[in-house]
Formats: sequence, C-alpha cells, structure tokens
Amino acid sequence: MYRLVLYALIGMLGLAMLLSCFKLLSFSPLMLLASTLFLLIMCWAMNTILARVFAVPANVESATITALILALILDPAQSSGDIQFLGWAAILAMASKYILAVRHKHLFNPAAIAVVITAVVLNKSASWWVGTTDMLPLVLFGGWLVARKIRQEDVVLVCCGVALACSCVVTLLQGNALLTHLKQMLLGSPLFFFTTIMLTEPLTAPPTRSLRRLYAAIVGVLFIPQLHIGSVYSTPEIALVLGNIFSYLVSPKTKVLLKLSRKVKLAPGVMDFVFKPSQQLAFAPGQYMEFTLDHPHADSRGNRRYFTLASSPTEKLVHVGIRFYPEGSSFKHAMTTMDGRTKIMAAQIAGDFTLPANPQQKLVFIAGGIGITPFRSMLKYLLDTREKRDIILFYVNKTANEFVYVDVLQAAQAQLGAKVYPVVTDTTAVPRNWPGLVGRLNEQVIYATVPDYRERTYYLSGPPEMVRASVEMLGHMHIRPNQIKKDFFPGLT
Repeated sequence: MYRLVLYALIGMLGLAMLLSCFKLLSFSPLMLLASTLFLLIMCWAMNTILARVFAVPANVESATITALILALILDPAQSSGDIQFLGWAAILAMASKYILAVRHKHLFNPAAIAVVITAVVLNKSASWWVGTTDMLPLVLFGGWLVARKIRQEDVVLVCCGVALACSCVVTLLQGNALLTHLKQMLLGSPLFFFTTIMLTEPLTAPPTRSLRRLYAAIVGVLFIPQLHIGSVYSTPEIALVLGNIFSYLVSPKTKVLLKLSRKVKLAPGVMDFVFKPSQQLAFAPGQYMEFTLDHPHADSRGNRRYFTLASSPTEKLVHVGIRFYPEGSSFKHAMTTMDGRTKIMAAQIAGDFTLPANPQQKLVFIAGGIGITPFRSMLKYLLDTREKRDIILFYVNKTANEFVYVDVLQAAQAQLGAKVYPVVTDTTAVPRNWPGLVGRLNEQVIYATVPDYRERTYYLSGPPEMVRASVEMLGHMHIRPNQIKKDFFPGLT
C-alpha cells in the first residue's frame, strides 16, 4: 500500500518536471527537482533524529511520502526565504508525528498540519499547484489506484460528492456562474489529489467504514472554498486537520510496543507470535493493527505490515498468526529471527470484521488457511465471556496438517455449541478416518449442513481467491450482499 502511494507520487512529480520543461507550469524542472530533494533530505533527517529520541522504529517510507506530498502542494523554492519555508514545513511535518500525539499515535496528517502551522506562523501557505488540468489525468489514475488498493473508493466518492454538492449550492445562492465554478472545482482544484492521496491515509482516519464515510462527508463540507469565518477562508489543509480532530474523537488512540514472549510453530509455514504489549489493548474481536518492525536491508515491501489480531481482548498477551512462504519478504524473514529482546511497534486498531451487535444473529464463518485468525479472536472472546452464539464454522485447508488454533475450535464446540466443519480440498491426501469434509466448499455442502442458510450472516476470511469464490457461491444461493462480510485490511490484496 505505502509503496503504491510512493510510486504514484513519484509519477506525478515526474510528469510535473516534464510539463515544466515545456513551460506548462510556472517553475523550472531544476527548481522542482532541487526543492523535492531538499524536502526529502529534511524529512528523512528529522524523522531519523526524532525516532531515535523517542526510541521508536523510523518509517522511511512515511517520511518519503510526506516529503513528496509537500513537494506537490508547496511551490518550489525561488529564494532563500522559500527554502526556509520548505525546511520548516518538513520539520513541522515530521515533528507532528512524535509531538502532536496521544499514546504515541499521531493525530494529524503530517503534511496538512505542517502547512496549517506555517500559514499561521510564517504567513506562507500551500499553493496546491498539483491541482491543474495538465496534472489531472495522472492524479486521477494514480489516486484511484491507491483508493482501490485500500478499498476506500467510497470515502473518495463521498468527500468529492459532498464537496461538489455543497459548493454548487453556495455558488447558486451567491448568484455566481455554476458551470464556471464546476469547471474550476473539477479541473483546476486539488480535490482529487486531496481525496485520494491525503484523505485516505489510514493512520489518521477513523477505524470503521461507517465512521470513515462520516469523516469524508465532514471534510467534504469543510473543503468548499467559499466557507470562511471572517477573513479566514477554508483551505484543503484546514479541512483535513479539522477532520483529523473528528477522527481523534471517535477512534481508539493506541500505539504500543510489543515484546516477543514466544513463537510457536502451528503448522508447516505457519507460526503464532505471542507478544507482551506495553499496555493493555482495547479492541473488538476480529480487528487488525499495523505492525512496524525496523530491520536492516528492508526490501521493496518496506518495514510495515497489517495483521489481524488472533487474540481476544480478554487476553493479556497479543497473538498474531502468520503464514510464511519460501520467497518471503524481508519483513517476514526478520520476524523469524526475532527473540525476546526484539520489539515491534503496533498501531491503528481498525476494521469492521467484527461480531454483530445482535447476539441472536445466526452466523456462518468461512475461513481459508491463515484466515482463521479473526475467528480465533472471536471464538476465544466468546469462550472467555461465556457468551453463546449460533455459529457454524467451515475451516478450509488443502491438507489435514494445515489446521491451526484447533484447541480454541474444540473448546468452542464443547462449551459454546458451535458447529465446526474442517474441510480438506486435496482429495488425494485425506487421512484415514477423516472426520471432516472433503473437496471444494460448494452450494451442495452448505445446503446439507446449514438448513437455515437464508437466515444467516456470512463472514469470509482467507486468500482473496477463496473469498471471491465464496462470494460467487453465496450469490448463486441468493444470499443478499448485506448478509456477507469480508475480512479486509490495507495491503491484503
């Protein structure tokens, strides 16, 4: 996810340099290149220094992304005063992540809060020069790729729709030309860059889809250029900072250091990492967090990953179940070498893949491979709270030796009355006296084992191909889309 954002921003700056060569932008390519390099150096240096001072892992990608965003919204330097402005913007952006934070979690989009502060203190504002007609095609393409990657297309559409609708209403009330204003908003404003690249930043957004949509609507209202209090007019950065405050009020404020307690091999290629957190975590069973592991020689996939929490909020230790592959990333390789001295940072509790509020709702869980982790969290929570729910679980693996967290599944059967059906898909490797199902999970299996299948809500978690196949299967069974919940977190696809 972060690497895609990085590539999109590099592409936009590359196009800008090309356009400036043909005098289609008001600055030279050399000025843009020099200013971008200066911002990169300043952001990297400040991020490194502050990470050491606060004893937390340094996110090089995050600093690079912030620097490139600043390069796209601040005019390139043409004087020593401009250089000072860029330097302060970089310093403030990085400092905001460490100083303007609650429980080690930063509150504001770094680029946005930096330009708000410089506007107040230095009386220098962001020009948002990226919002031009010539830049628009690549901004739309790159931005939409990012939105699709993290599945926040709805957030982008809500914010754009609200901003355009409100702005048009104000324009009509003021008696101004509507078409002229629409043209300016769509072709000559930073609306699409702002919504796809900055609004979608996960660390400063609310944790659930419904709250993110409300967040997008609030920011959309604040984005309209006619909005002002006295002589102070709203700007994109002000809109986002105010939106970040709303997000702070409705989001869990958690960023913890995890110390490895033990790691247990559960199955071939699957390990359970058990961590002791620096503080007790409060989350809903089934949610995920972003993990940062600083390690040398990080590959192109970076030093951050999202993992679903396999543990229940009733447990003092944090469990994370991870599958490893022969040609794995440097991040996962670093995890295999972790010991009791290794610390990893976890932040941003989020996700909608949680138990329904109504305990009477009948449920079907369909898990594939390591996709069992959110269900382990839910079932362990129900066991510890002694809350019974009507649950049928299909746990699909290729072979019988791939099943994990069997102790929790067996306890859920015995104590909660949950029905658990292990499914082996490799028909040539079925153990003798296998008690579960064999072959692909299909409509006939559901019909035979779930007689009230139309009344249930279906939770799907596993490899994207399995989830897509399950959605298609449920569609053939005329299960409504609002009865299906799919596990997702940024970077899954």
